[in-house]
Amino acid sequence: MRRLSLLLLAGGAAACQSAGTGPLFPTTASFPETPRQPPSFAAERPLTVADAAPEAGLSAEPPSPIQRVLAPLDAEAAPELVSRFFSAVLRESTRELFPLLSAQASVLSEGSRQPAQAAWRARFAQLDYTSLAGRMVATPQTLRTYTFESLARAKRDGVPAPASPSELVVVAKPGTVGVGKTRLFGEALAFRLRQKPGQQTFEIAEIVEDFRLP
Repeated sequence: MRRLSLLLLAGGAAACQSAGTGPLFPTTASFPETPRQPPSFAAERPLTVADAAPEAGLSAEPPSPIQRVLAPLDAEAAPELVSRFFSAVLRESTRELFPLLSAQASVLSEGSRQPAQAAWRARFAQLDYTSLAGRMVATPQTLRTYTFESLARAKRDGVPAPASPSELVVVAKPGTVGVGKTRLFGEALAFRLRQKPGQQTFEIAEIVEDFRLP
């Protein structure tokens, strides 16, 4: 009986001690000593045009700057512009001629380049182009047109070639180059026509002509 009482007393003391200290939990001291690392995330694949929904109106290959800016070339408008050029020259009309030229239009002759407006003002001042009034200097049938796709033909013919798909080169060989001994045109004039952005009309960007004022 005495032994049973001692056992009960010892068990009660142990229970009190356990209640006083509380339950035992693992602490950081019991964890493995490994360096802390920030949470990692899988790298997202960059969004491409191909990922866009078709409903968004996007295509895998966006149009090039030339396709966005330029309208289709109308090669038939090029000879008409050159014919208007000669008509304005024979009337010595700067009012009709200058609007056909681009803002930076130039005349290239014998390796010398000068602004087109200044060159034609000088020619009108020294030469009489009205003496050819009423004549057809260069008929549309004699004009040769070169596109960007015909670079090989331009090289073979020895004429300036278009520098881009937005250019045309029209070569005119006047049937009449002057009056008497006075020379008014070169044997050939090469017009570099540049398409206006977003339009089918052209403007004269350069005139190549073997000509010198007397």
